[in-house]
Amino acid sequence: MQGLLSDLPLLGILELVNATRQTGILDVKAEVPFTVAFAEGEIVGGGILDWLGVDAVQAAPLLPEGGSFEFAPRAVTGTPLAPYEHFTTDWARASDEWEQLCAVIGSPSRVFRGAEAPFDGPEGRSVRGAAQHLGRPLFEVAGQLAAAVRAGQAEPTGRYAWHALRLRSGTTRTSPSPVALALDGERNLGEVIASGLGEAEVRAHLLAEIRAGLRFPGSGWVLRDLIWEQKHLS
Repeated sequence: MQGLLSDLPLLGILELVNATRQTGILDVKAEVPFTVAFAEGEIVGGGILDWLGVDAVQAAPLLPEGGSFEFAPRAVTGTPLAPYEHFTTDWARASDEWEQLCAVIGSPSRVFRGAEAPFDGPEGRSVRGAAQHLGRPLFEVAGQLAAAVRAGQAEPTGRYAWHALRLRSGTTRTSPSPVALALDGERNLGEVIASGLGEAEVRAHLLAEIRAGLRFPGSGWVLRDLIWEQKHLS
């Protein structure tokens, strides 16, 4: 089963796979590419590139504006992430609210310093770092930070979690650019930006590289956050 999301909405595809109790992988090729794994119609996994799990699936748009899909039957095992109806209801809510949250915080990668833990350290934290530190769902921590920002109790530091990446120019898959020439594998992206290159320019380069096929540990969450940032911070 394959086609265009303009002809068959994603939610309809999910309902069809669930209703017919199919097992396999749904591959969605859209602005945010992601997969959903089904076992006998129940969602048991999936994610964005190498970012997998509940947080990852529910960070993917449930109503992508365009793209294509393919469902491939194959052996899949696993425990349902939640009963199908509950999971898709939570996904729909998260899909809507993520956009509202990122309109306030930019993305889960943006580092904030605030009055309350876990953002109260001298260096601050990103939502991603805070969620990992607390062992809590990413969506919940993002909501906590957004509330703090709205209340004037947290502010951005100018840093992002992806600033720590070190990439070499030889990994470039797109046209040469000043950003590509600056990547030496020694300086991280934050240091490259500090050397004089623009934040938006580096973000656009990295996003284009991942879309062109660049892969590294964490490329899934980096892709998702860059897309949110490009929309809400540009």
